Amino acid sequence: MNSLVKLAVLLSVGLFSTSSLAETVRVATWNINNLNDKSGVPLRDRAPIRVDADYEALKRYRDLLGADVIALQEMGNPAAVERVFPSAEYDVAFAKDYDPSAEPDIYAAIVVRKGGPAKLVQSGDVEGLQVMHDADGRTTRRGIEALIEVGGKQFWVLGVHLKSACFGKSLVPATDANCVTLAKQMAPLEAWIDSKEASGLPLIVAGDFNRKFDIHGQTDHLWAEVDDSDPSSLNLWRLPFDRASECPTTREGDRKHPIDFLVFNQPAWDRVDPQSYMELLYEEEEAAELGNRLSDHCPRAVELRFE
Repeated sequence: MNSLVKLAVLLSVGLFSTSSLAETVRVATWNINNLNDKSGVPLRDRAPIRVDADYEALKRYRDLLGADVIALQEMGNPAAVERVFPSAEYDVAFAKDYDPSAEPDIYAAIVVRKGGPAKLVQSGDVEGLQVMHDADGRTTRRGIEALIEVGGKQFWVLGVHLKSACFGKSLVPATDANCVTLAKQMAPLEAWIDSKEASGLPLIVAGDFNRKFDIHGQTDHLWAEVDDSDPSSLNLWRLPFDRASECPTTREGDRKHPIDFLVFNQPAWDRVDPQSYMELLYEEEEAAELGNRLSDHCPRAVELRFE
């Protein structure tokens, strides 16, 4: 049998190494600070007023980020997502409690790039994270879950934007009103993680946790609650870990202890390339000029390999 025939046979029966079939997917989180769909109009009080060029700048950073799956926070409405992540290029999961007749608010979303290695299989709201903030009678934001498929393998992503303004204070017990509300979100977050852990699939929780985990490390009340080895297989990892932000539009005093994270169970972490972790920084001159019109958060991403 000549070499060309041998090659044809190997191809037909699939005897080449499966490593050649490996797929790499980049997963990211990005809080885009009160993103409205209308130029020249703030989403709500004290929100940035963006012009057309600002949306083009956001699209440039979207392309530099190069992510296949992105957990988004502070989306004003589906049309706002469309301005940066058009439906011709991205599949979108948006919080189903959005009501166009209600007062403007911010919501979570997940987008999956079309034509890339990741496919959106299903999505839905995680309503348990929407709890009452008794101080003003308003509810917190829902989470968004998405089942993603890469190269025939599936994993879960949960996009979160937890209650703000309890960055390092006690949650057990919680006395500050914001901390009381964040404490209410711990049980539903843990329940989601535990249920997906039981499925045996990799899971990623990505978003704005509004919690400076690195202040207390592994003993942080929220972290300790979700990473409690129950079920026994549960072991969580996070990025960044003990690493300051360098985001030029984040207030200098908030850079030491970031609040945006990507969290992985062991099956997900086994696929992570830690060296691929990145915080995409806005260009200094552009950041100085536009500030929060870009965002006060920089996006973060990491790559996972599926074989």
